[in-house]
Amino acid sequence: MEKRRVVITGMGVVAPNGIGVDAFWDSLVHGRSGIRRITHFDASTYPCQVAAEVPNFEPTDYMDLKTSKRLARFAQFALSASKLAIVDSKIDLDSIDPYEIGVIIGTGLAGNSYSENQHIIFIEKGLKRVSPFAAVLSCGHSAPGIISLELGIKGLNTTISSGCNSGLDAIYLAYNSIRLGDAEIMLAGAGEAPVSPYIMGLFSASGILSRNNGTEPHKALKPFDTSGDGIVLGEGGAVLILEELQNAKKRRAKIYGEILGYASGNEAYNIFHIDPSGDVAADVMKMALKNAQLKPEDIDYINAHGNGSPEYDLNETNAIKKVFGELAYRIPVTSIKPIIGQSFSVTGILQMAACLLVIKQGIIPPTMNHTNPHPECDLDYVPNQFRKSEVKTALMNSLGFGGGHTAMIAGKLNGLN
Repeated sequence: MEKRRVVITGMGVVAPNGIGVDAFWDSLVHGRSGIRRITHFDASTYPCQVAAEVPNFEPTDYMDLKTSKRLARFAQFALSASKLAIVDSKIDLDSIDPYEIGVIIGTGLAGNSYSENQHIIFIEKGLKRVSPFAAVLSCGHSAPGIISLELGIKGLNTTISSGCNSGLDAIYLAYNSIRLGDAEIMLAGAGEAPVSPYIMGLFSASGILSRNNGTEPHKALKPFDTSGDGIVLGEGGAVLILEELQNAKKRRAKIYGEILGYASGNEAYNIFHIDPSGDVAADVMKMALKNAQLKPEDIDYINAHGNGSPEYDLNETNAIKKVFGELAYRIPVTSIKPIIGQSFSVTGILQMAACLLVIKQGIIPPTMNHTNPHPECDLDYVPNQFRKSEVKTALMNSLGFGGGHTAMIAGKLNGLN
């Protein structure tokens, strides 16, 4: 039986640096960051006072008021991105068997900020004032549930939570559902909303957040740089439309690119820290190349995890060197996190969107805030200015807290991009 090929035919983005694919891409290319001083609450006493919030987001632009009030913010993001992705793909949902379409949404923190708010109401005003919807809406599965409800989708419906890897892992599960013939079309996406007093407090207590709180918040997150001191949290949602290739060709769909390979593994090293050697991250990239039936020299671009935490940046740099050898110094490697922040599961979806746009546009977005290179991080990080370059095949990394690593490869499809 011939292998079923899976392509991406639609993208929906609700990100700190722009809502919609065009706004997201334009800010990436020109290095306009979505990281700003926190406005959701008074963070003046916090060690980290910056985050990548989504500005000017109006849920009622994408859903009715009643629905918006009954959804946690992470699910509002995921639903809004889903509707944008459907519009971008030009899919006529009424003409498709609803059981042949599915939804997989990744989320690391789900409705924790919603639960935080309900807990305050419970403590201050008592049980009778708690929302009757709180038990469901704080759960991760509320996002794919409302997406299926709003769009009339009756196929596979599930949530995946594997930390920062959740976005790429959601894409892989959707990809496999199509390859195995369980679906013709899948929505794979993510939603996160971590910018709340308690969640920011938890991450502040962990010591992993950046303390670069000066007058230029957009410069807080500094990947592969001697001044990098930690991550900056981000929020948002993003959804991709995955489709079986022949089905996409039949309806003359716009094709962004093809998913070529994937691999995932865990360091089994330390729940709080990452192995500086990068051995497991290297193995995962090698497995992804094998899965895609590609060689290291086939990769034209790497979209890095690059979260600004020194130990993570060193791990990833070492891993890339171990996989690509001397080639590592000739492959452009960039991080989009100085623009979008660390939005956990959403980051992987945005990385894929960025890679597909790199392939389509022939432009590599820069790694912003890279002004004092770390001596051990000495690859070509395309610092601070975009670069024009033909890219046919791109690899992306996601390095999760707890040691989980995921790598995915996407490529140009037969000159159709």
